Amino acid sequence: MSYGMASLPKRLWQAAMRSRQGARDVVVSTIPQLVGALTGFFGSVLVARGLGPAGMGQYALVMSLAGVATTLSDLGIGQTAIRYASRAAALRDVPGQMTVLRWALRWRLGLVVLVTGTFCLLTPSIARLWHNEPLTPLLRLGLVGGVFAVLASIPTIYFQSIKRFSTNAAIMSAQKLVSFSGIVVLAAMGLWSLRNLVIVGILASALAALAFLIVVPKASVWPESAAWTLRRLRMKSFFAGPALHTGTDAPGSSSPTGFLGFMVISTVVVMLTSQADVWMMGYFLKTSEVGAYCVAARFVLPLNIAIGALNSALWPRVSGATTNDELLRLLKNTMFWTALTAGFSVVYAACAPLLAVFLFGRVYAGSVLLGQLLCLRCCMSMFISPLGLVAYGFGIVRIAWMINLAQLVAVIGLNIVLLPRIGAMGSVLALLANEIIGMICLGLFLISRYRQITDARADGLRANV
Repeated sequence: MSYGMASLPKRLWQAAMRSRQGARDVVVSTIPQLVGALTGFFGSVLVARGLGPAGMGQYALVMSLAGVATTLSDLGIGQTAIRYASRAAALRDVPGQMTVLRWALRWRLGLVVLVTGTFCLLTPSIARLWHNEPLTPLLRLGLVGGVFAVLASIPTIYFQSIKRFSTNAAIMSAQKLVSFSGIVVLAAMGLWSLRNLVIVGILASALAALAFLIVVPKASVWPESAAWTLRRLRMKSFFAGPALHTGTDAPGSSSPTGFLGFMVISTVVVMLTSQADVWMMGYFLKTSEVGAYCVAARFVLPLNIAIGALNSALWPRVSGATTNDELLRLLKNTMFWTALTAGFSVVYAACAPLLAVFLFGRVYAGSVLLGQLLCLRCCMSMFISPLGLVAYGFGIVRIAWMINLAQLVAVIGLNIVLLPRIGAMGSVLALLANEIIGMICLGLFLISRYRQITDARADGLRANV
């Protein structure tokens, strides 16, 4: 057996080992998402039984506002940090890697303070909009969890940047289990109240965040130089991006601050696109139609977990690719494996939503076709999304926001036209159009970059001759 392996060409053997390691990293990265899905499901069952329908609805409102605040306190900072920390780690620039991690932490802490403060001022108006003014104090209290979400991200960003996916998965899974344990304690002691649930959730988040800070290098959180502190008190210096030696010929190389600027725009636009369907259905359709759509969307969860795992394993590899040759090799491997995975997922897309009637009742028979098409859209995303990450290595960050904006305009326009005519199916078709637009734009960009690289090589060879 070993003789047969040794007889393989060196490049083929190395490619096989890289693919095997990549597949292992994808599987490992799936674990915390599965843990999150399971703890979220059983946690919602306990909360629903403990608080009742009205309390469950109020809890959903509190957590939805906290979730939006947490999303707005990131805005692509985590991805930017992983990208440049991974690149520094690939170049064995440990001080540069730590500088990037500290810079990202400063930005996220500053942003979470700004977002939390803004929402605290707006909560009375939001509570009145929801016809639930007594909820204002708990809405503000729930926002505190966003600070601990920032701290909890430090270990995950660090271990992803050095490609230690097993450690990262263990930490993320443990954090989710600690958060779930707070709900279990309330259930066991019978201390159900909305206030207790929010407080226990914050305490569990704090424990989950702080307990794992000890496993990351101190330099990733705080610099060793005492002189840094006084110098960084100036606002401009506090948020200034680190100066890094890229050591790469890849066109996607740029400063962390410049990269983050483009990522912020893209993240906001993508967030609006992802929420547009439900928001617009709430305006155009009956609540029963919205409910059928939400049931159909439940079948998308396993596919989203797979996409998240693929992207988690791939992003540090893209960030660590320091030459065009490495990026092209990564692009070819990614295209093959994601096409294979997406192809197998089509079987799930066709069959899983057929269980809608069995699981949720005959009243949800209309969810079957909606679920199949939503799952098909995720199969397309399973192929497009990883290739889009590789495209960041080729510099697509400068135009990604334009593509995302075109997708947002298309989604909103199609929803406005189709929802009054064909109901929830209009939102499904709008999301399919979103993926098709992304696939066409991404394909044109990658073809253009490939031709530029091959033409430059040809010119170089002619010049040497």
